[in-house]
Amino acid sequence: MEIYTPTNLRKNLFDLLNRVADKDEKMEVTLKQPTGPNKGVVLISKERYAQLEELDFLQRTGTLDVVMNRMENEKPDDFDEANAY
Repeated sequence: MEIYTPTNLRKNLFDLLNRVADKDEKMEVTLKQPTGPNKGVVLISKERYAQLEELDFLQRTGTLDVVMNRMENEKPDDFDEANAY
């Protein structure tokens, strides 16, 4: 992941945003603090953000655990393609 300062981000903002959106690149922007560790933000594509939101929802509601458990314990006759739709 590339790391930018706000100044460097501003210089190339349009190109960097296109790289994030089109190529799914991730970028960190550091925000210097007078004391303590640097804070920052991470730029991710809208598509990746939606994926993370969905994963968070599935995890919070327990759905992800149920699906993973079913996948780990599936048997050959658990799924019948004729009745899938």
